[in-house]
Amino acid sequence: MFASRDGHWSVTWFRERVLASWYLLAPLALFIALAGGIGRLSTRTTTALFAIVAFRLWDDVADLPHDRKHHPERVLCRRVSTTEPLLFALIGLAFTAAWIGFTRAAIAPFLGAVLASQGAFAARVAWPHLRGLFAHVILLKVPALVLGLALPDTPPLVALGRAISLYGVVAAYELVHDEDARRGPLAPALVLVDVVCLCAGPALWLLHGGVFP
Repeated sequence: MFASRDGHWSVTWFRERVLASWYLLAPLALFIALAGGIGRLSTRTTTALFAIVAFRLWDDVADLPHDRKHHPERVLCRRVSTTEPLLFALIGLAFTAAWIGFTRAAIAPFLGAVLASQGAFAARVAWPHLRGLFAHVILLKVPALVLGLALPDTPPLVALGRAISLYGVVAAYELVHDEDARRGPLAPALVLVDVVCLCAGPALWLLHGGVFP
């Protein structure tokens, strides 16, 4: 099934999963970009937003068994084949990696996040009761983007501290809003991880670089 009743699936998905959450995704992209300072801010923000959208599509494709049960109204849940959405997501991630490499930023953290996400997607199918843990692994894309876009222009410890700080924020948000994760057996440990990140991250980058590089 190439198109949904609302038109091409990509338009409907973008409206459902990106435009409807712009007030979260746009600030997240901006904060990811700000971790590298003010210079080239618009370029880094655009790159971060593009990567976030590609990751979101990839995550939605991988999470279809869960979404078909909990969010059957979403356009991807009404599709028979996920080949095209997955291809779109992978092209987006490949383009992001190529752009990071072209701008001489640090591509290794980004590629590491892609590999970690792939492993978490596979493990999430085998151990669905550990959904919160795998969500935290998938969210490593956020600090990976921070490091990928901030290095080498920003001192490494400053970039790392900011990456850890932002990871603590998004991981805590995910835990609060995912009921399955909150009820999971590892919820207390994940809360501890989030609290440590929220404390250690700001301390690290403030001690080594202040508010901005």
